[in-house]
Parts: sequence; structure tokens; C-alpha cells
Amino acid sequence: MNSINIWVIAVISLILVQVHGKHTEKECTGKAANIIFVMDTSSSIWIVDYKKQIRFFQKMIENFHIGQSNSHVRVGAITFSNRAHLEFPLDKFTNKEDLKVAIGAIPYRKGQTNTAAALQLLMKEVKPKLKVYTAPFIAIVITDGKSRDANATRHAAKLLHKVGVNVYAIGVGKRFDTKELNAIASDPANNVLLVANYSALEKIASYFGVKTCKDITTLPPTIPTTTPTTTTVTTPVTTTTAATTTAQATTITSTTIPTTSMSTRTTTTTEMPPQQDQSSTVSFGYDILTLGIYRTDIITQFIQTMLPYTPYGRYRTFSFVDCPHSYNQPFTTLINKTNAELGKLMKPTYPGLAGIVRHMGKGLNMHPNLYTKQLAVLFIDPSLTVLTAELMSEIENLKKLGTKVFLINVGDTIWPNVQTLHSMSSQPYNHYIYNIPTYNQLLFMAHHSPCSFQPLCNQKVI
Repeated sequence: MNSINIWVIAVISLILVQVHGKHTEKECTGKAANIIFVMDTSSSIWIVDYKKQIRFFQKMIENFHIGQSNSHVRVGAITFSNRAHLEFPLDKFTNKEDLKVAIGAIPYRKGQTNTAAALQLLMKEVKPKLKVYTAPFIAIVITDGKSRDANATRHAAKLLHKVGVNVYAIGVGKRFDTKELNAIASDPANNVLLVANYSALEKIASYFGVKTCKDITTLPPTIPTTTPTTTTVTTPVTTTTAATTTAQATTITSTTIPTTSMSTRTTTTTEMPPQQDQSSTVSFGYDILTLGIYRTDIITQFIQTMLPYTPYGRYRTFSFVDCPHSYNQPFTTLINKTNAELGKLMKPTYPGLAGIVRHMGKGLNMHPNLYTKQLAVLFIDPSLTVLTAELMSEIENLKKLGTKVFLINVGDTIWPNVQTLHSMSSQPYNHYIYNIPTYNQLLFMAHHSPCSFQPLCNQKVI
């Protein structure tokens, strides 16, 4: 089966808009649905990828006849990070142009992945409209990481399923929880889509204008209109498979589309390791004396967690260099010693981060033609790291060797000289400086969304 056919299966599984009417090549005229986009805007998403998520939804609505009548498609949007936000309700927009502008204006908020809050807000938005709108309700949830509270997420999803909201879950990248996606989706066998990255997500949207109308399936309305005393829970026309049945889902990358075996209870994804280039290097630098054992232990765990995701062929770490003899003071007489004399004895010199950067450059200088791509990752802490003239000079020397400098700034203290900080990294600095509020958050992101540190996962960025 070729990749296009596999993709079509994924699209059919992704969205079964329930309507009826005639199809045109440009839009689904006369077909009604109430669609709510639920978008992840947490810190695990790189800003460039967030914009791809925005474009995915903008391209998707090109396929629909937007409006507020019973023959139109209504669209609402919810975002979530630390909290959930209703960006605009279902009854807001009457035309496609204004809707696209509104989607493009949705802010990138950052924070943790509070999926449960998003689903709870979704229920609050749709519940009063279930008795008003006869067209079915659809929610499309996109996330690239695990939710902050898995139990609350599962509970909120169950409540949506009970009232007949047809929920689709899209997992992007490698760090989502497939069990959680299955719990979010109304039909785990057919309503879960896995994509390798946000570029692949954009590619899916490009096909919607051609295929979606042909793939639309009619479902009964969510709430019956004939007998007001009877409560009906809608069941999607797609049949839920038993736990022993194996259904086919699709994992989509930018170039290849490997298939993933999925059942209603378990999902196993085979992930290909990145293509590693032996002529490229990544060097990690941090000052163990300044940061201390606790912080450097977390940084070490971060590096170990990130290494399987990096495309670089070689790596090295620098944390302690130029150990001076004056760290250890031998037995020294105190008899007849003045305070000034004792002060001179107790003044060890510390190499600091500048010495570490200098040693990074020495290693590269010894093999100037061996490595074609070089990335230096420096860990700094605004409450501890001092930006000295020596450090700035050594970083500039490193850049002259063709090395891209990536800063991971850990801590919520504000730098007094932020412009100096911006000049330290490669440019544009917003691509090469990552601000992480705590060391625990740094390690959490490495485990749950490693490729949010884009320069470490993709050489194309540099």
C-alpha cells in the first residue's frame, strides 16, 4: 500500500464529520457540524512548531462552509497550558476569513500541560449548546506531551463521551502517552492519530481540501428533538473494536509513513533513531563549582536523556577544568601570621565557565577540518552565573571556529543585563536561548518533550 493510501486511512480515522449534502471541490456545502479545536500551547512546544499547529487548523477550515445555520460548520477554539482558555466560542464566527484571522491570533502561552482543564472547559462550552444545535459535536485535541493530571484527564474525557461529543486525539512527536490518547478519544481504535512532528501535521492539513468531503460520514444528532422526556447518548457509527482486535493507525513523518499497531487498550510505536552524522559534534558545558552538586546532577541526567534524540555523531561534556593546587591548603603555621598574610593563603582561583568554554575551543582547534557542524550547549543560572568579559571573549572565540552557541538558562531570576545575554548566543537569539524556570522542569521537559530543545534534535536549525 503506498503512502498516500495509508494517509487516507489516517484521515478517515482522524475525523468523521457527520453531515449530509452535496460535495464540491472547494468546500463541504450544506454539511453541518460543531467543531472545537483543543490546542496545546505549553512550553513543550517550540514556537516554530506552535505556528505549524496554527496553520494546520487554518488549512483545515478551508474545507468547510463556515456559518451559524443548521447547514453550516461552526468552529470554536480552546487552548491549554497551565490553565485552559476559551479563545472563541462556537457561535462567534459566520465566515471563513474572520475565523482564519482569529485562529492566527491565538497566543502562544507556555506553561505545563493541563489537558484536564481543557477538557473541562470544553464540556462547559458545549453542554448548554447540546440542546440548541442539532448537528453533531466534534473535538480535535492536539498534544505533544503527557498531561499534568492523567486521572483528571481521563475523567473529563469520559464525561464528554457520555454526552455524545466525538473526540479525536492527535499525538505529535515521541513523548505523548498513548494510553492517555486512547482515553481522550471517543473511539481509541479509530480516533487516535500519531504524527512524528508538526511538519507532518501540516502535511495532513494540505490534503483536507481534496479528501475530507469524500470521507465525511453521517452520524445521528447528539440530542434527539422528537421526545423531550427521553435522554439519548449518541454512539458514533464507527464500531468500537474489542480489546483483542488489532486496528491500524498511522505514524506520519515528513518523508516516510510507517504504520503503528494499535488496539483499544495498548499501543506500540516503533520509533526510528535519528540519522547521526559522524562529522558533527555537540559539546555540553557547565560550571560544577558554581552550580553545585544538586544542579549539575540534574544537568547530567538531562544530557543523558537527550542524547538518544540528537542527530550529532559525537558529544562531549566539560564541567570542571584547570583544578588549581590552592584548593587544598596543607598544614600551615598560624604563629605570627597577620590577617593580611592569612588572606593571601586563602584565595584560591576558580576557572569558572570562561575556562570551560576555552577548553571547548581548544578541542575544536586541534581538528579544524574534522567536524563540519558544531554545537556548544552552555548551562547558565541567573542567580549564580556571572557574565564576565573573559567569558564573553571566550564565547566569541568559539563562534569564530564555526560553532553555534546554544544557551539553556535555568532559573526564574531576571538577568540585570539581558542584552549581554542575548549577544552571547548564536543569532537569532530567540532560537538559541531557552529559559526554563526550574531544574526539575528542565528534566521533566527532557523526559516528556525532548525535541522542544530544537537545536539538540535538528541540525537544520543551525
